[in-house]
Amino acid sequence: MAKENKVSSKIIAAARKLKIFDDSFVLILAALVGLTGGYFAIAFRYLINNVTVLLGIMCEYTSFGIQYSALYISKILPFYHSKGIAAFTELQFVYIFLIPIIGLMLVAFITNVFAKEAKGHGVPEVMSAVTRKGGIIRLRIVLVKMFVSAITIGSGGSVGREGPIVHIGSAIGSVFGQYFKLSSSAVTVLVGCGAAAGISATFNAPIAGTLFASEVILRDIRITSVSPILISSLVAASVSRAYYGNSPAFLVSHYQLASYRELGLYCALGLLAGLVAVLFVKVLYKTEDIIDAIKIHWLFKAAMGGFLLGLAGMYHSEIHGVGYGVIEMILNNPGQYGIIILSILCMLKIVMTSVTIGVGGSGGVFAPSLFMGAALGGLFGICVQGIPYFDIASPGAYALVGMSAVVAGTTHAPIQAILILVEMTGNYEIILPIMISCVISNIVSKKIESGSIYTMKLLRRGESMEIGKDKKILKKLRVADVIVSNCITIDMDTPFTEILRLMRTTNADGFPVLDGDGGLVGMVGLQQISKALQKEESQEHLLTSDLVVSEQYALTLNKDLLEVYDEMRIGGQGCLPVVDEGDNKKFIGIVTRFHVMSMYNKELVLLQGAGKEE
Repeated sequence: MAKENKVSSKIIAAARKLKIFDDSFVLILAALVGLTGGYFAIAFRYLINNVTVLLGIMCEYTSFGIQYSALYISKILPFYHSKGIAAFTELQFVYIFLIPIIGLMLVAFITNVFAKEAKGHGVPEVMSAVTRKGGIIRLRIVLVKMFVSAITIGSGGSVGREGPIVHIGSAIGSVFGQYFKLSSSAVTVLVGCGAAAGISATFNAPIAGTLFASEVILRDIRITSVSPILISSLVAASVSRAYYGNSPAFLVSHYQLASYRELGLYCALGLLAGLVAVLFVKVLYKTEDIIDAIKIHWLFKAAMGGFLLGLAGMYHSEIHGVGYGVIEMILNNPGQYGIIILSILCMLKIVMTSVTIGVGGSGGVFAPSLFMGAALGGLFGICVQGIPYFDIASPGAYALVGMSAVVAGTTHAPIQAILILVEMTGNYEIILPIMISCVISNIVSKKIESGSIYTMKLLRRGESMEIGKDKKILKKLRVADVIVSNCITIDMDTPFTEILRLMRTTNADGFPVLDGDGGLVGMVGLQQISKALQKEESQEHLLTSDLVVSEQYALTLNKDLLEVYDEMRIGGQGCLPVVDEGDNKKFIGIVTRFHVMSMYNKELVLLQGAGKEE
């Protein structure tokens, strides 16, 4: 570690000497993150393929052993054969059931022993690291996440590879930032660079990768962060194209709007897509709750999930793995599946993705959203064919639009949903229906469920997505923990000039106003003083009685600090008065924004310290 620090110090010293240890240095690191992230995305892809082949070989040997044993038993015990022992030796049975069970049990073992945060779809963990830890992600996540996600997908888990590669890329960006001792803000930008690199290299979509990192991960679209993210995304896309060429992720027919009257149908599809997106989010987290409530060992839970995956795969193997091949077939010709099969595939994908993640599997939810959207859109497109009075596009066009609309509904990020589908298919002619459906789906899903499929996991843990504001911490603290009792008060006859003097000398944000008996009348704060200073008339004759806000929201000692913070934020106030719970005129003290945030920061440091000890 000392050697690494010495190397990084030399690089930093050289950067300072060249006068590039500023935004230019971050841009250079962004390019390196993009290069590294691009190669990791390629390695991840190869790893998935190799794991799939390896598990298949293992099960072939297992199948051979079962067949040999069954044949031997049937020779010495002939009546076993008549009871169906031959059916048990079917190779299909072994492939379908054994691979998911072995895969998910292996994943459960690795994650529970080495890195529990490698479970799930990865994006919420990155968002949490950005909002709560200054972008700090452990180095071991890169390797652990790669292997467990590859095993989950390679063994038939109904998840995607984009979530893990976002987690991996973000961890790479975080490691670069930590190695060169950058500020927290710079580290979080590099985390966004890694996320963009992962999406860009996976889908050959550099613009969408940039927007995903800005809109979903950092939740901040500013030129200072977009520039390095864009550079990282472009470098990663270049690496990917050098290996896989410049073809879009899905090769589909070029669809276009058949009639402007058709936009009404796309509005209806957006509505349905929003409902399906909400259903997916609710089923996903409800399944996690149900599985968590089952009191058995995590290895048995993983085996149970593998069994359910195998059972579903016996009838509809399309739901196994990432499913890009199935998506492409639906986009080109939904009619080959029909209404019933598309309905089953859409619902089954929701359930099996939820089961895979719920039992501890590792993989993304973006590809399943694409799958559901394509199935829903294809189903809708088949149903609306033949409506009289205007031309209607082929069902494949609706499958394409439905795919983007469901993504917009699950992620609450319509801009990246629109652009990523355009880049993934190269189909620009149908951009208007895509935009309309995505916007409607996003509105519908937000009205029903405030959290996206990514933020819901954090909200359920009490984590706010605003940087530095953790609801769980603020909720448990009380006004009694931060009250200031020996504060300066003023009476109704205090001159305005005296108030100004007190504010300059004490740096207070406001003063409680008391009557002659010591009872609370109200508050005079910065807002009232600012308004008084803007008036043209003489301020020499102004008194507290001219400024006081008597209808002032007052706190009691048992109020939690989350409510206090929300009130201060909404009202734009720096401090609030505290009164006795039984007498709203009996003044006790004040609570200031400074003391609230100081107590929050103290608790956050203690919480993070406890987490490290664990």
